[in-house]
Amino acid sequence: MVKIGIIHISSSSLRLVLAEIEEIGYFRVVDELKTPMKICYNLNNTCKICNEKLHYIISTLKTYESLCLASGTSKIIAIATNSFNQICDNEIIIKSLKDNFDLDLRILTPKEEIYYNYLGIVKSLNIENSLVVEITGTSTNLTWVKTGKIQEWSVLPFGNINLTYNYGLNDRILSDSIDECTSFINNNLKDIHWLNNSFESIILLGDVGRNIAKIDKRRRRYPFDNFNNYELLNNEIHELYNMVKSKDLRQRRKIEGLEQDMADTIFTSLAIFNSISDLVDSNYIKISNHSLREGILYEFLDNNYEVTQDILDYSLYGILHSLNCNIPHANQVYKITLDLFNSLKPLHHLDDSYLNILKTSSLLHDCGISINYLQHHKHSFYIILNSYINVLNHKELLMSAAIAASHRFNNYQIPVPQFSSIINKLDLKVIYEIGALLKIAEGLDRSLVSSVKDVEVTFDDEKVVILLSSPLNLEVEIHQALRARDFFKEVYDRDLIIRKK
Repeated sequence: MVKIGIIHISSSSLRLVLAEIEEIGYFRVVDELKTPMKICYNLNNTCKICNEKLHYIISTLKTYESLCLASGTSKIIAIATNSFNQICDNEIIIKSLKDNFDLDLRILTPKEEIYYNYLGIVKSLNIENSLVVEITGTSTNLTWVKTGKIQEWSVLPFGNINLTYNYGLNDRILSDSIDECTSFINNNLKDIHWLNNSFESIILLGDVGRNIAKIDKRRRRYPFDNFNNYELLNNEIHELYNMVKSKDLRQRRKIEGLEQDMADTIFTSLAIFNSISDLVDSNYIKISNHSLREGILYEFLDNNYEVTQDILDYSLYGILHSLNCNIPHANQVYKITLDLFNSLKPLHHLDDSYLNILKTSSLLHDCGISINYLQHHKHSFYIILNSYINVLNHKELLMSAAIAASHRFNNYQIPVPQFSSIINKLDLKVIYEIGALLKIAEGLDRSLVSSVKDVEVTFDDEKVVILLSSPLNLEVEIHQALRARDFFKEVYDRDLIIRKK
């Protein structure tokens, strides 16, 4: 296992991300620090770093370096966004870094920022046709991603910090200031001709995305904390915009979910994004937890590891390796569950859109053993629900967790009331239908040696017959799988018969 650190200097903060990388190239973030520091306030004038702020930057980076060393980090990557070039005495910082640290600071170009954001997104989400938006302190980055490739991109020379202080929107918000700011934003947006295309979704990155998600989730009393792949509608952005514009700085600091260092700039963040969502034709808005820093990590992985290109498999097998799960058993249970699912399509009528859920739940059904074997199905529910699993939206994540938790032969009940805002009765029906198949598949590999080589399924109006092929004795497996007989009868209204060919 290798640990690497990424130090990121942006227009609004200093950040450190520490990540552990498994031998298979799977990474997970093990620590993260953010130090708010609004460097550039003015849109038109370059800014200078005073001695006090320079000292603060150096002392913060020394703390980051100490944390890296204490964590056994073998490599530190130091980057600064293009806003760094707006600091007219940035060479002082670069010299100080060389004098005080063994760091080679790389200042990214706008094109590189776009690319790393894109890389972080396409390695974590399935994107057919989306507009990717990143609002930083001094710029707004727009990228059109279609079928996994960048089609167009633009960088607008304004962000939430310089707009906030140019138009005096950091505290009390006046209607004239709003009109001037909005007019300025719209005049810049209308020059980007490719925004006239229709997009499946808008994907919002970075601190702005996270804070919008946190505020909206608190407002809706959303049942869990994961905000990656969180979805909103355009009208919900309008509601947040109108709610925030009526508050001064003191009142904004009391908004649930809002980070304090963004209280002064959250309105202009919403103003920029509100103008974009008004202009762009899209179905919904997604929040992504992966952006530039993750893009840097993915590039490092691609250059140094043999990484699977299937982004769902990357997450699932990474979790299996990290938790020391029995991977051959997980693969066998997945294979049998998938065979049963495909054979019984005329009964459950589910299409292939559920295959990611089936795959996630069957591969990770035993991941809770990493905590404790006793009640491990409940631990599996918790682990899946709180993991960043590429591709899955929140409903799919919850359904996967619920199906995995139902794999044992007990009376486990899904905590439906807690998640009633995410799943409905039709989703519960799907959970039971796939869950019944997972119970059978778990029983058919009870010996953990992949005894069953093939399954053949036939059915009529009264029964479902599963014929098993194997060179081994299958009495134990058949006995275990038939423990799902009553639940299968309840779900599929047919008797379950299992025997060896």
